Amino acid sequence: MNKIENNKLIIETTNKGAELINIYSKTENKELLWSGDSKFWGRHSPILFPIVGRLKDNETIIDSKLYNMNQHGFARDMEFNLIDKSINSITYILKSNSKTKSFYPYDFELTVKYTLIDTTINIDWKVFNKSNKDMYFSIGAHPAFNIPFYDNESINDYFLKFECSKDINNYTLEGPFVSKKSEVKSIDILNLTPELFKNDALIYDNINKISICSKNNTSSIDIKFESFPFVGIWSPYYKESNSIAPFLCIEPWYGIADSIDSTKIFKDKLGINKLPNKETFIASYSITIN
Repeated sequence: MNKIENNKLIIETTNKGAELINIYSKTENKELLWSGDSKFWGRHSPILFPIVGRLKDNETIIDSKLYNMNQHGFARDMEFNLIDKSINSITYILKSNSKTKSFYPYDFELTVKYTLIDTTINIDWKVFNKSNKDMYFSIGAHPAFNIPFYDNESINDYFLKFECSKDINNYTLEGPFVSKKSEVKSIDILNLTPELFKNDALIYDNINKISICSKNNTSSIDIKFESFPFVGIWSPYYKESNSIAPFLCIEPWYGIADSIDSTKIFKDKLGINKLPNKETFIASYSITIN
């Protein structure tokens, strides 16, 4: 594990998946990121690459060849190399290799940088296309935050506050696949209840920021992701108890699951990004603890 800290926060990351695994608040004396307890969900904040969500039949066609790839891609389970560590930042890189090419034929470099400034963690991604042809990919974040923040609260004591740039749409899932796009116009406040997650994740577009807020105190967590085309909001739902797991994921995405009528052609995939050869894609989002 690689750790950086200041007088407000401690963050820890790991080479596996270049994953953020701890956000510890010194002022509140508590851990804010999900523990990764596999009873509920065995991850903390995986990076989703080169797909977001699930492929139809877990397979896709690239340059007329069929490739198999599991949900959210392979990067989250790969060993990244630590290439830089300073007093307030950590940087990792994953380079394409024979293993990645068994799933995904492109030559690429994926760089992930975490920077800690006061109570904000900035996460920067760079995707470099080393291939001599256009490269198609998706990339996404999946941080899971402990909720409720305090022991005497429940999910019903929380709400999400949204900042939107324009009219937004909701994407409905049928199983793991996108089946419908519906105009929402705008959304400001969403009170959290377990029932929201009966049909898996809530998915929207054109949102710039989501804050997880308590109705009982001023504590909040801001996730800011301007220019990301999609965001998923998720926690596992348990029908028997009408409850969710004790965490909530706010997931900024440059990509989305396959549509229910997907042709499996990767370059035609819903939400796919095209990166010309020898060019670099750059994106960033931030997590602020209030």
